[in-house]
Amino acid sequence: MSWTRRGRIFDPAAHAWARSHAQVPTPLLYDDKVRIFYADRFDDGRSYTTFVDLDRNDLSKVIYEHKAPILDFGAPGTFDDDGVMPSFALRRDGQVWLYYSGWNRGVTVPYRNSVGIAVSDDDGTTFRRLYEGPVLERCPEEPYIAVTPTILRESAPQGGDLWRMWYISGLRWTLVEGKYEPVYVIKYCHSADGVTWARPNHLCIPQAHEDEAFSHPTVIRHRGRYLMWYCCRDSRDYRDGSGAYRIGFASSPDGLAWTRQDEVLGLDVSGDGWESTMTSYPSVIEIDGRVVMFYNGNGFGRTGFGYATLEDDVE
Repeated sequence: MSWTRRGRIFDPAAHAWARSHAQVPTPLLYDDKVRIFYADRFDDGRSYTTFVDLDRNDLSKVIYEHKAPILDFGAPGTFDDDGVMPSFALRRDGQVWLYYSGWNRGVTVPYRNSVGIAVSDDDGTTFRRLYEGPVLERCPEEPYIAVTPTILRESAPQGGDLWRMWYISGLRWTLVEGKYEPVYVIKYCHSADGVTWARPNHLCIPQAHEDEAFSHPTVIRHRGRYLMWYCCRDSRDYRDGSGAYRIGFASSPDGLAWTRQDEVLGLDVSGDGWESTMTSYPSVIEIDGRVVMFYNGNGFGRTGFGYATLEDDVE
């Protein structure tokens, strides 16, 4: 069981219309294509969301490039007035729902994040906010950050839908060489409607050390087990340095109790090239019988995104 790297798909530096990043690749399946929402950045550093389409039969082939933001920034003072990053896309009741991370710049610390929902009535080309405010935000038990969800919809034991979310929750900001750096972990919550979430403050994976930070969990259910990929880093020298993100892996029988197995099905850096110092922001999805991971390499998406396929089945 191992990942086979299939190469880089999209490099923003190779396109005059792109700006600097193709961060957090977020897939949505269509009959003949795979749409990848991602975050680029304006010159002032604020992230916005756009997309490219890939040939479903040849994921290395870009067949359409959308060259404009699909959602404006929020109104001044709202949770997403400084940036919009995609997190998870799904179809619901004839619409496309995009869960996204909203950004505010901070004063005492660099930023704060929350989760919003944007909806599309034209099959994922243009979006509008479902609400002006976030659907997942800081709360009494989680006072720092709540962001980057992945979602599975299952049948509730009592009937109806059970929406299950794994997301990033901030533990604290730690001072490193005179600068505050965020430390966050993966937690779990659930919902009956995908909007109002019950948050039991459930920690999924303990840290290996107190300064370890996780980001962007992605969960699939495969052959009766829950499989999670995520990226994890140190709080020191993590901007393409020795503490930079690596993609890790965990498995679970129920989506709550997880066994961390980074060495089994994680994805380390390559020897050189676009993913030589960092692997980050995985999104794992099953496409026509294949388990596929879209992910970023160096520079938090500055070198674009690529994909890998899982060889041999997960036992």
